[in-house]
Amino acid sequence: MGAYLSQPNTSKTSSDGGNSNMSYGFSAMQGWRVSMEDAHNCIPEFDEETTMFAVYDGHGGEEVALYCSKYLPDIIKEQKTYKDGKLQKALEDAFLAIDSRITTEEVIKELVQIAGRPTEEPPTEKVAEEDDLDTEEAALLHEEATMTIEELLVRYGQNRNAVKHAAAISAAAKKVSCPHPDTTGEDGGEGQRKEEGLNGEMEEEESNGKVKEREGAACGSKLRACRRTGGAESTDAARESGSSNGEEKAGKAEGDAGPSCSSLSSKASGDSKSRFFDDSEESEEGEEEEGSDEEDGSEDEEGDSSELEEEEDTEEGEEDSEEEDEEEMCLPGMDGKEEPGSDSGTTAVVALIRGKQLIVANAGDSRCVVSERGKAVDMSYDHKPEDEVELARIKNAGGKVTMDGRVNGGLNLSRAIGDHFYKRNKALPPEEQMISAMPDVKVLTLNEEHDFMVIACDGIWNVLSSQEVVDFISERIKPDQSGKTRPLSSIVEELLDHCLAPDTSGDGTGCDNMTCIIITFRPHSAQSQSDDTKKRKHQDEAEGKEMEKNGNDSKKAKSD
Repeated sequence: MGAYLSQPNTSKTSSDGGNSNMSYGFSAMQGWRVSMEDAHNCIPEFDEETTMFAVYDGHGGEEVALYCSKYLPDIIKEQKTYKDGKLQKALEDAFLAIDSRITTEEVIKELVQIAGRPTEEPPTEKVAEEDDLDTEEAALLHEEATMTIEELLVRYGQNRNAVKHAAAISAAAKKVSCPHPDTTGEDGGEGQRKEEGLNGEMEEEESNGKVKEREGAACGSKLRACRRTGGAESTDAARESGSSNGEEKAGKAEGDAGPSCSSLSSKASGDSKSRFFDDSEESEEGEEEEGSDEEDGSEDEEGDSSELEEEEDTEEGEEDSEEEDEEEMCLPGMDGKEEPGSDSGTTAVVALIRGKQLIVANAGDSRCVVSERGKAVDMSYDHKPEDEVELARIKNAGGKVTMDGRVNGGLNLSRAIGDHFYKRNKALPPEEQMISAMPDVKVLTLNEEHDFMVIACDGIWNVLSSQEVVDFISERIKPDQSGKTRPLSSIVEELLDHCLAPDTSGDGTGCDNMTCIIITFRPHSAQSQSDDTKKRKHQDEAEGKEMEKNGNDSKKAKSD
């Protein structure tokens, strides 16, 4: 299954609402993605004095995002710190509390139902077809993992790119799949590689049991992990086209999405060591040492023989280090255990408004921005693995960050609710895990200079900067020459269309799900409203008049 649709789904879910102190407009669009994994909350009457807005950007599935939108509001209210009026601490406690609940058996069952994953019920025809495909591909990969070097060479026609792919399937073909620079001529180099591979066959058969066990168990789940997280490079594509085309597709498909199997294709190209920050210096030192050894040789024959000896030693060391990297690079689902909340998660940015206080909690790379007389004020911080604070925590928890900014080659964000595959270090508290659910919280005292607030997922912020979004909205939120104002949701809809990529040929920018909420800090009366909004308004007015007759004039407008 590819990461993108052939045509974008531009249908939108939109709404408008508010109360006597504020108004909001919301819209969400699936876009080019094969599924919608965002969720949100718009709750003007969170309690008697508080409003709540939130955006959740799911990855690996929509279930954790939907679970948060359903239960996080109540979990916030349940916190003792919330009841005590300590809203900042209450949001921190609530984020950690819901993250902990996701590991319980009862919640996992609910997540399975939300995700629509197969349970004890008979699978549908579509699910059955996918299971058959998984079984067929897994069997083929397992067969290749047990083949000898000669059989692999025959199957792949001794093609270098194909042999590289074979190496990712079976460590037994490693010496064949990672040829060294040819110093003996084209034919001689090829013959030398064959000879080295055959000579090492006996040696590698001893470790082949471990290789078979690891590869056989992982191959099927790797495919499911790729398919679940939107990786575009299928096994068949890699088998047919070698490495370059598949890797380009994988990179494009990832964009700024959640976990992917890009690190696996990188490993197939034999350059996984250089993709880690920690190992880059070691690689450079290794190249310098190899160069100096070659210069020391006075004759070609002596140089060739010493180089061969060095290569054998280096290859043994590389095999050991690659086994270690294999453990570190393990992604959700590769161990054969797939469950929601472990191989899926969500960002969360939550805003509470109480009186003149705006409190924003954020975990992940969704974002909240306030317009202060047209100037963008960021109320959240994008949590990216390569950032100094995040990188230090990831390393301390035993993780690494690849050169493309992914934790252990998987997630390209460093904080999220869920993703418990990355939270298994029992020696550390939840807030110090590789992926942490602990939010950063910012507080702002609102005044007359603050116009509106925008909360959106990274599908928006990857296309436009905070200031560009504020500028876009500011131009459209003002009354026109006739004094009419637009519904806030229509402005959001226009913003989504503006951010949508025309096609999927780029780097993924503009191809993500998009969800956005605009909140004005004072009532926003739109003259041109949708029928649904008008209907809601008429109902509210009728209810308000009825309440006034009964002596109660404090009725607030209802939201969706």
